[in-house]
Amino acid sequence: MKRYALIAAIILLLAFTTTLGFFKCSTIMSPVTALENSDTKQDEWVILLHGIMRSPRSMNSVEHNLKNRGYRVINFGYPSTEESIETIAALLNEEITSIPDEGKTVNFVTHSMGSIVVRYYLAHYQVTKLGRVVMIAPPNRGSIIVSYLKSWPPYRWFFGEAGQELARTPESLPNILPAPPCEFGIIAGGIGNSFGFNPLIPGDDDGTVGVDETRLPGETDFIQIKGQHSTLLMQMSVIDNVVAFLEEGRFIHPEN
Repeated sequence: MKRYALIAAIILLLAFTTTLGFFKCSTIMSPVTALENSDTKQDEWVILLHGIMRSPRSMNSVEHNLKNRGYRVINFGYPSTEESIETIAALLNEEITSIPDEGKTVNFVTHSMGSIVVRYYLAHYQVTKLGRVVMIAPPNRGSIIVSYLKSWPPYRWFFGEAGQELARTPESLPNILPAPPCEFGIIAGGIGNSFGFNPLIPGDDDGTVGVDETRLPGETDFIQIKGQHSTLLMQMSVIDNVVAFLEEGRFIHPEN
């Protein structure tokens, strides 16, 4: 059984790293990419945070659609496999303090580990006028996959210190950080059945994060959309729900 579990973990890691990119991502720090030619939402900023082993490019579809809606957008890039979540939050603070008018409303849209970075940031830094937060496939209760793999040397090398902090344990960051002090909505991926994509994750899942792992007490709204962890970011149904929550504080549920 132990041998089977190890083999399964190796296969999972290979599949996971293939999905996220064949090589360890280099550090890409993004400039402020704000919309300058629309007057519809000039007081509304949206900070985008990608997941681990990703870059701002993974958030491009979300960014372009928000800009088309008139939002001012910062697609924040950070060294996800090279620094701790604490250090990444400090880098995020530097980016946010560069926003010229402190009276502007600041919203967040996050994917995967980016959600934990924002939860850490909001727990330790002050935002003068905080708007709403949308989390896409967040490991809010920690990841059982990280718990399986965190002691395995190849995993530790690929995913770095931040990758270790996402385990599903009572003392891990996702389980000790408070919820965002604002309206926040969660978009989970999965198949819509009782077993999901990944046999190592209990219940439905998106291949990387279980639907149950995304939930967080105090959430304003929750929706599950059929899809895989990384490809959720390119699905218009996800992007439409991001926009709906930022504008209305609720998702587009079928009954509505």
